Amino acid sequence: MRTSIYTALAAGAVSVAATNAVTKKTSACVGQAKKGGSGTELLACGCQDAVDNFNCYAAHCWNQVWGCQYQEYMVQYFRSCAVAKQPVPYFPAPNNAPAACSCNLGKVYSAFVGATQQGAQCATKQTSGDANANVQAIQGCNCCLVSGVYSSFFDICPNTDPKLLGLSNIDTLESAADTQFSDCGKYLDTYDCAKALGFNLDGVSTYLKPTDKLTTGTATLSNVAGTVTAPASGSVFSYTNGADGKVYTITAAGKISDSGSGSGSGSSSDAGSGSGSGSTSGSSSGSGDKSSASPSQTSKPKNAAAASSASSSLVILVVAMCAGALL
Repeated sequence: MRTSIYTALAAGAVSVAATNAVTKKTSACVGQAKKGGSGTELLACGCQDAVDNFNCYAAHCWNQVWGCQYQEYMVQYFRSCAVAKQPVPYFPAPNNAPAACSCNLGKVYSAFVGATQQGAQCATKQTSGDANANVQAIQGCNCCLVSGVYSSFFDICPNTDPKLLGLSNIDTLESAADTQFSDCGKYLDTYDCAKALGFNLDGVSTYLKPTDKLTTGTATLSNVAGTVTAPASGSVFSYTNGADGKVYTITAAGKISDSGSGSGSGSSSDAGSGSGSGSTSGSSSGSGDKSSASPSQTSKPKNAAAASSASSSLVILVVAMCAGALL
């Protein structure tokens, strides 16, 4: 059973008034939508509920925003809310953040979105006078799209079991692109995804081919060591949400250390369309172990085509509570 951020906030007894306010606002919105029979308005209520929840989390659990629970919640927000856009608070997590999820889920998701967008852009650029060459290049674009998403699991989170990151969704992606990764060998041999077709995915350095040997990680998701003693974006910050264009001000709750891990910089614009591409948190520094505890990997290599065809459900480990550890 997936644990929502709201449930986590309540379980951690973190600002009951804040969570009650979110619940009351959402209930009123849903009631109005049902009264008017508007399905669109009902969906909008769900999106706004998510925004209110992660704003509440950013204020009351700022010392855990780099962890798996918050980062997974944000991935689900972007997947389920059609109007969701950056910027949003603390997503994706910066590299080497203390108390962060062992796999940067935001970076994996960003690679998926980036590959999809860049694949479409790549295809529209194939306009040479040779129709056959264009068809071949477009297929190369589609193969790089699928390879880019697939490669993100192994480049960004090599130790993590890719089934936990959405490996089974590759089948859906292949269907949407009308491209089977197992048939992409000759296209990936012919076209360099980065140099020839312009793909540029953060965290992806190698575009896997069906015959590439790889070692599949087996680790589950967990939060690495470290302590965040100050909110990375400051005790008070504002940001313009990309979905609704509203300016939200986040005020951190709890005791904040003047120095220590997790301090950083963040900025947001008071005006604009909210179509930025980054989180409000800028950089983060911290003490303590910032790496996962050497999770094991399978020793038997599999080829990329065989692994991509594995069927499994999308499962992402969610930490059960936003602990009230604002000491």
